[in-house]
Amino acid sequence: MLKNRKTFLLIYVFAFFWALSGALVSYIQSSFLGQFTATEYVGLYVAAATLVSLLAIWHLPRFIRAYSNYQISFVLIIILAASYFLLGQVTNAWLVLLFFIVNFLTSNLLGINIDVFLEDISVDVKTGRIRTRFMTIVNVAWVLAPLVMGNITGLDAYASVYFWSGIALLPAVLLLFWQRRFLQDKVEYKSRQFGRLSEIFFSNRNLRNIFLTHFVLRFFYCWMVLYTPLYLHEQIGFSWPQIGIIFTIMLLPFIVFEIPAGILADRYLGEKEILIGGWLIMSGATAAIFFLTSANAALWAAVLFTTRVGASLVEAMQESYFFKIIDKQDIDIISIFRNLSSLSWLIGSLAAVAFLVFLPLEYLFLALAAILLCAVYPSAALEDTK
Repeated sequence: MLKNRKTFLLIYVFAFFWALSGALVSYIQSSFLGQFTATEYVGLYVAAATLVSLLAIWHLPRFIRAYSNYQISFVLIIILAASYFLLGQVTNAWLVLLFFIVNFLTSNLLGINIDVFLEDISVDVKTGRIRTRFMTIVNVAWVLAPLVMGNITGLDAYASVYFWSGIALLPAVLLLFWQRRFLQDKVEYKSRQFGRLSEIFFSNRNLRNIFLTHFVLRFFYCWMVLYTPLYLHEQIGFSWPQIGIIFTIMLLPFIVFEIPAGILADRYLGEKEILIGGWLIMSGATAAIFFLTSANAALWAAVLFTTRVGASLVEAMQESYFFKIIDKQDIDIISIFRNLSSLSWLIGSLAAVAFLVFLPLEYLFLALAAILLCAVYPSAALEDTK
């Protein structure tokens, strides 16, 4: 792969449209699925999708070795686009479940493909800056999406959101096709057996700890993405246009803080100190949601903004640290790392279903704040990469 600015730009633009398509639907998923099942069972749809993703992500490295990262990416993005259009049309609960699983699965797999493209042209001394620039591009899409989504769903027109998500993905399809010569991979990727990977994992304390913190962050995203919009819409009483504005403000930290955090980690502090600070901010702000009953949109935007200040710091440092301690050939380890996202969504969605059987929705945020505090210890135990 050509290690030049054009290749970086191609990956960043491709990732932007991939992220935009997923972000548009992410915050209406729970309400959309709630049309086909009771609120407390929405998590079961997500659990089914994540279970399939766990199995697929585990096998992805061998397909990439056999067919190349580029070819697999192209097939997946076509399937993903089709799933968006189909979800906007079907009304049968079983078909909704089927296409939701396909959509969830292919989006997650494409995320790993993008990781592989990017890691192939990265160097360790600039990993923090490269990864945080990449995440900032992705997060620009996430910041824009709620505002767009709020306008599309003014009348709860969920089908329209899925349709426009499919449209948003089309530039990425064309880009991948037209620029294929820049994205053809020639790396000899590793694909080790489970036993060997287990040895690597259990012998490397830093790898274990960064995996654990990644799991907790994705668990946080699972509960917040599924239940914050539901809580604001159904219990606090905000309209979707209001929620769109609140979420746009909420997501700004991912644009503002991640690149500076990457530079600090590369040049001065290292990752773990910033990680610890991020967890403490996240926990405190998430606990505040439990006590917040006002319908003041500015107050909600401020509290949710603060949760994402912490999350942006944690996310940036996890990405920077992980990709500093692995090599570009380690697609099997990258696959497992990304598989934690599916695992956290599986466990998180099932845990939320069980939790909501016994307690009201607002208590879920208090429990989540306690879980976030538990991630401080493995973060503090990381060894500096400098």
